[in-house]
This record gives sequence, C-alpha cells and structure tokens, in this order.
Amino acid sequence: MRLLVRTVDRLVEAAAVVLLLSLLAAVVLGVVFRQLGDPLAWSDEAAQYLLVWTGFVGWVIGTRRNGHIRIDVFSSRLPIVLQRVLEVLTQAGIVALGVGMAVHGYALIGRTWDVEAVSLPVPTAILYVPLPFAGAVVALQALADLFDALSGRPRRAQASAEALS
Repeated sequence: MRLLVRTVDRLVEAAAVVLLLSLLAAVVLGVVFRQLGDPLAWSDEAAQYLLVWTGFVGWVIGTRRNGHIRIDVFSSRLPIVLQRVLEVLTQAGIVALGVGMAVHGYALIGRTWDVEAVSLPVPTAILYVPLPFAGAVVALQALADLFDALSGRPRRAQASAEALS
C-alpha cells in the first residue's frame, strides 16, 4: 500500500512540474508573439486553465505533505483534550469540504461539458476536471488525519518535527 501511495505522490508531483512548465510556456509564447505584433488567441485562456489546474495539484501536494499554514496561537494554549476536540472538528470540516468539492465538481463537469471554451477547441469542463480528484484526495487525507486525532496520535507535522529534534 505504501508503494502505491508513494507512486501516486510521485505522479502528482510530476504532473505539477509538467503543468508549471506548460504554464510558463503558454505565458512566454503569449508575451513573445504579442511583442512581435501577432498575438496568439489561445495563450491567455490556456494559461488561465493551466493556472487553475496547477493550483489544485499544488493543494493536493500541500495536503499530502501537511504543508499548509496552520495558525495555532490559540489552539496551542488549550488543554490537550480541547486541542484534540478542535483537531477532530477541523479534520471533519475538511472531510466535508473535500467530499463537497468532489460531488459538486463532478456535477459541474457534467453541466459544462457541452460549453466550448472561447479560444481553445475544448469544453470548459476541462477547467473543472481537477475538482473531484483534489476533493477526494483532500477528503481521504483529512479522514486519515481525523482517525489519527481520534486515536490520540500526533499530527504528521508534529511527528516529523519531533523526529528531527
């Protein structure tokens, strides 16, 4: 199972690299051709789509690495029991957000599949394809973190920091 998770993580990271390079290429081509007086009609829209996809892939990577900002000025001063309750509520909310994104993202894809993009020969639904995937991954990771919180295990970031010290 760990091999599968590592493989998927590497594939997602490779996708992030490809998306970032594609975004860079679309923007650079758009600027160069605009300066040459022959602007590309599709470069701005392609860059917008790639930016959205890159954002969702980055969100998945940040979630998997537990790399998102967490402000714990108040929660760290609570008693341990209340910290655990707050962590359970937080992770349950993230699970609900991820499930909602997956369900509504899938529905959004269905509603926009027959709407063509302005300058690209693709349906606008392509923009929303990462929503169900990102929502499902975030919900699954939050579910794992929720079980950790319920069992009293430290958060992944805490465990990693403690191992380094």
